[in-house]
Formats: sequence, C-alpha cells, structure tokens
Amino acid sequence: MFSLSPSLLWHKSKRIVVKLVSAAQTGFYYVTEKSPTKRDIRMALRKHDPVVNKHVMFYEQKNLSNSQAQKLMRKRSVRNMRFTGKRIEQLVKQEERRTSKENSLGIL
Repeated sequence: MFSLSPSLLWHKSKRIVVKLVSAAQTGFYYVTEKSPTKRDIRMALRKHDPVVNKHVMFYEQKNLSNSQAQKLMRKRSVRNMRFTGKRIEQLVKQEERRTSKENSLGIL
C-alpha cells in the first residue's frame, strides 16, 4: 500500500516568482524565481534581449500578485515546452484544432 504524509500532499513552493523586465524597454521579459529570504533585495541580471539582439540589464518588476505569478509561470512552461519538444503531440492537436476552426470560418 502506498501512502504519503499530509505535509507532502499539501506542499506548496515557498519560492517567489519574479518578472525581469528589459532595460532597453522592448517589452521583452524573463520569468524566474528567487528565495523568500531575499524578498527585500531587488534582482538585476545581464541577459540577452532578442528584440535588440544584445545583452542588456534586466531589472525585477514590482511584486506580483499570486494570480499574475501563476499566469506568468504557465506562459513560461508553454514556452519551454515549445523549445524542448516536450508534449509536442498536445501542441500539434491544438494547432490542428485552430486551423480547422479557421478553415470552417473561411479565414484562410
């Protein structure tokens, strides 16, 4: 018989989701996490901005609400899924549904 302790069943991550916005003001951003002990320290990293095709500074945006953080993390997982090829069948099915809807409406 398989059992888990209650503490494992209700475990939630203590890490804080952070949105890093480009200093070049292109609208490009990265989503990452940081430790809750560094909540008061504002993160700044030098990363690549593909819009201007240069390395620029990325600064932490103001604190996000839980719902905003969850949306960003979902976007990040979909973006990573596309780059890594994981769950590609799901993406193919979504694209087929989208194109069939457009064809039925006469958009294409």
